Amino acid sequence: MESGFTCSFRKREAYDQMPQLHSHDGLCELYFLSSGERRYFILDSVMTVHAKGFVFIKAGVLHRTGYLGGGQHSRYYANVPSSWIEDLLPYLPKYYVCQKEEGLELLFSQLLQEAEGSDPFSAARCRSLVYEIVIRSWRSYQSSLVQDDGFLDAVTAFVRDNIALDLSLDAAAAFMGYSPSYFSTLFHRRSGMRYADFVRSSRITLACEALRGGSSVAQASALAGFHDPGYFKDVFRAVMKISPSAYRKENRLA
Repeated sequence: MESGFTCSFRKREAYDQMPQLHSHDGLCELYFLSSGERRYFILDSVMTVHAKGFVFIKAGVLHRTGYLGGGQHSRYYANVPSSWIEDLLPYLPKYYVCQKEEGLELLFSQLLQEAEGSDPFSAARCRSLVYEIVIRSWRSYQSSLVQDDGFLDAVTAFVRDNIALDLSLDAAAAFMGYSPSYFSTLFHRRSGMRYADFVRSSRITLACEALRGGSSVAQASALAGFHDPGYFKDVFRAVMKISPSAYRKENRLA
């Protein structure tokens, strides 16, 4: 089997999570949630993944998982060399999520079985199954875009374009044309999280990208809209479980 390819199935406790934003060099991530609910932080977006939901993430894209609380979850997880789907990559976004993909569970089960196999055809069968998973999920994702009213995309764009500003709930609600109370309720219902938590996550994601790119802690703080460097360090450590200077040292790109 080609180096880097892995596939696993695990049951996890409700509060299990990946504390640090990370990415995979040369490997795409395929994630299928068999049961439970999870929260995914990918670049400047946050989304809730429900049971039978699927997540695709290209190589090099920052992400992490978080918990929603309440009950265990079980998931299939695969790291796939980008070379396996090289001809598909130009058509795929950096990441996408699709819900209610029950049919993918059988494909992941077969992928796991083949990954543990040792006959001459196991590697070829794994590649074939990965192809089917990616194509089937992408088509489902494209179909879902037609039905989406764009609310979360609009809020995400507003936060991204104004990341250095105050980004208050009132400002976001006014931009979307809603009252603050209705906007807050709608955002929580659509995303599974509070607007303030989304803004904080977006700021920290941008700060991580800046630190990885070589920016100083002070520069990353300013770029992410933190006007108090001390407060930035406290928030960064609370979210990432590591100081910004230590994160920069461990993750700075060559």
